[in-house]
Amino acid sequence: MCKGVLEKIKTAVLFCIKWRYLIAPIVFVLCVAFKVHGSSVNEYNRMFANYDEYASESLVLGESRAIRSDEWLVHAPYYMSQQYNNYEKNSNMMSLEGQDMIVGYNAPVLDITLIAKPFTWGYVLLGNEYGLSWYWCSKLILLTLVAFELCMIVTRKNKKVALLGTLMIVFAPTVQWWFVPHMVDVFFWGMAVFVLAYRFFTSEKWLRMLYMVLLPCSVITFVLALFPSLQIPVGLTMLVLFIVCMIRDKKEITFKKKDIWRLVFMAMVVFGVLGYTILTSKEAIKALYSTAYPGKRVSLGGGGGFESLFTDLTSFALPFKDITYSNNCEVSTFIQFAPIFYMIYPAIWKKMKRDKNMIVGNALLICLIVMAAFMLVGFPELLAKLTTFSYINRMRIAYGLIATIFTVWGIDMVFKKQILSTKQIFLVLAIFGFSYVCFVGNEELTYFGWKYYLVVILGLMVLSYLMLKRHQKLFIAGMSLVMIIAGATVNPVARGVSAVFDHPLEQKIKEIAENDKEAYWISSGNTLLAQLGIANGARMLNAVNFYPDFEKWELIDEKGENKEVYNRYAHINIALTDGKTEFILGTAAPDYFNLKLNCNDALKWPVKYVVSAGELKVCNKNYNKIYTDTEGDYYIYEVVKK
Repeated sequence: MCKGVLEKIKTAVLFCIKWRYLIAPIVFVLCVAFKVHGSSVNEYNRMFANYDEYASESLVLGESRAIRSDEWLVHAPYYMSQQYNNYEKNSNMMSLEGQDMIVGYNAPVLDITLIAKPFTWGYVLLGNEYGLSWYWCSKLILLTLVAFELCMIVTRKNKKVALLGTLMIVFAPTVQWWFVPHMVDVFFWGMAVFVLAYRFFTSEKWLRMLYMVLLPCSVITFVLALFPSLQIPVGLTMLVLFIVCMIRDKKEITFKKKDIWRLVFMAMVVFGVLGYTILTSKEAIKALYSTAYPGKRVSLGGGGGFESLFTDLTSFALPFKDITYSNNCEVSTFIQFAPIFYMIYPAIWKKMKRDKNMIVGNALLICLIVMAAFMLVGFPELLAKLTTFSYINRMRIAYGLIATIFTVWGIDMVFKKQILSTKQIFLVLAIFGFSYVCFVGNEELTYFGWKYYLVVILGLMVLSYLMLKRHQKLFIAGMSLVMIIAGATVNPVARGVSAVFDHPLEQKIKEIAENDKEAYWISSGNTLLAQLGIANGARMLNAVNFYPDFEKWELIDEKGENKEVYNRYAHINIALTDGKTEFILGTAAPDYFNLKLNCNDALKWPVKYVVSAGELKVCNKNYNKIYTDTEGDYYIYEVVKK
């Protein structure tokens, strides 16, 4: 009975692998048709009294994540605001000077860069509601396909290990907690460049024409991710991986001298599009990197502990219990076994040194050693700048991805031949488990206590034993279950965007904004209102600014005394007051500041409407109430300048 079920599962999996490029678009179309996504925009429902009613309409499975504010509070409204900006590159939806929307999370823009941004096509073609679904579904499906192809190349077409590796990458806690916006874009496009470059040189001529189109688009979007902290380590490692795979598989290369024109064409496309983007966005890019935050940071590495080379044990439970000493996103890691393969690498080398795939393991190991050295010891400033590592302050995340790929390679090698004796396996597992016990600190113990950590450590040791003893089916089944629990449960399965558009307050904002398109707004007392505003077409001056809108700030800070506060990527919380205007930088986060804005100073801005959390107790002279929300304590005021 059990054997029959397993055979059916195996047959179904092999069928899906064989026909994946036919199944993927069918699944994509169905998901978009039903407006399915994984966004946490349901968090907006919490602003209103009838939360349960609206939540039941949008949430299918799981729960929205308040901690993912980069996604639901910034990214989604930014993209949605472009519908009211006619998808132009420069937007005044959140500033007087205008914000470059390519710098702003690489939003959908109707220019040449759109050819390289397939995740955003849905917004332009189908509007905001379907666009959000298009973004999430295309990203998840394409990430799955690309991760599988990468693992197939690394393992030389070991489908079982490649499928497991796909789960370990796609449903890694880090990937799911940081799914939107920058980090996973870097991972995806970096892997896509590697896969397409490899296939370009090793495929048949007719397929090479397809890769000739896809490869430059992937390079362009990888560069436009504008996140050097991850782009540098991921890009360099993918380049190394490409070189060693080409050396390993040199007999499979089908590239001829006459194909050089294709390389020339791709180079022209890449440099042409990137050149255009840099020229037209140079002022915005300069402004962003001249800010007090994030600005141009110089990182020398160092300060990390050996625990940074391992999976953080809290990653397994983050979907079910928020941590108390940091936040779920920052703590999440990849679930990988690289430390075990460090320990047994000499044995792998001894047994498998004639295997051509050792060159891939050697290259990945060297890359990981360099990354570990930077994290644990650090580089001198000159070396950090020469290697461009001075831009890297997220090395642990990049290390996690490469350690996972190294783990996939190691699993494939171990499955080929018994590497260790039973005694050696138990010794390795004892060191592995003891290391984890040593890494559990007081902060972690406040999260769950020893019982949780001991169970997780024991579970990892059991999985490691199954892997090293080559019990392939049990190991793959166990790891697959772990990845589903730790990663697939992070983001919700949701439908539609009623949380953003259907509340009476949101509909009223949209109605006013449609009738008075050129009017500027501000929100008072709640930053969420500003983001809801731009998502519904209101030009909100205190919506998130990716770089400072100096035209706005100079009107109320003529001498520039508060430039250090507003010269940053910023969430701006305005509180109208009859007292002095004050800029107050938050202590908890460098991307947030409070603005106590004097009622008369507010009149220096071309503001016509104010949406407020709670009634305004001040400014009655110039601010006339025109709307009271029926679902919450929110009000809209029209500014009358007398």
